[in-house]
Amino acid sequence: MPTTRVITGVSDPTQKPFEDIEHISNVSNVSASRSATKTSKDLVNEVDLVDGVTINESDVLLANNQGQFYPAPLQTVIDGATDATQGYYGLLSSFYFNGSATQTVIGENDVDNWIDVELSVDASGLFDNRPTIMKESNPNGHTGTGANNDPIIFSLEGLDMRAFANFRASMSFDPDENEGQLEARLLFNRHSGTTPSDDFEIAEVTLSMQSGADRDYLAEPILSFFVGDTIDTNGVGDAGKCRFQIRSDVEGTLDLRALTWYINK
Repeated sequence: MPTTRVITGVSDPTQKPFEDIEHISNVSNVSASRSATKTSKDLVNEVDLVDGVTINESDVLLANNQGQFYPAPLQTVIDGATDATQGYYGLLSSFYFNGSATQTVIGENDVDNWIDVELSVDASGLFDNRPTIMKESNPNGHTGTGANNDPIIFSLEGLDMRAFANFRASMSFDPDENEGQLEARLLFNRHSGTTPSDDFEIAEVTLSMQSGADRDYLAEPILSFFVGDTIDTNGVGDAGKCRFQIRSDVEGTLDLRALTWYINK
């Protein structure tokens, strides 16, 4: 025999669907019976703040070494993190300032040999936007004037083994002979106390000049590297270094426009 159930007093028969007034009322009553939740303003007032500070909209709270909190604009915090972790170091010739690129002539005795590339940095051509720790460790990002026998050598001081970088050279080459080939490399000097201790390279074939001699071949070699345990910072004034070099199997003239290191800390 079927069971018959009778349910009474559940809801108002005049209620429309999805207008559960009783349910909403019950929820309101339950919420009202709970302890009051603190507002964000109350919570901020409980934080141990530095005396006299004012908290503005969009501020974040930072802790000092006494465990007290102080406000800082969010954008300031983001900018500080960016400056600490990434940047670049650019050296531009007068080519970008209504002048000319710096020439390195590859003569007969230079063919098939690695040659330091000359670069005369324009008076307005130094852009030092390295990560903060690199600037603090070594205010001068490079040594050398870029003249013949005084190459530009970039310092990696301030970087540890979590860092990596991309290097880009902007240049053109005018060969004196047909069907030449040009290679580019970064030559790294290790810091003290390493095994092995000799220099090492990261190289690429940059140009295969198959369209004849006496014309400009544009090139922008990009070389990537990570900061390993032989070129990281070993101490004050003791870190890896690198320089840019080229090797051509034909005579010709290289015009160097710029050198740039893009750094991630």
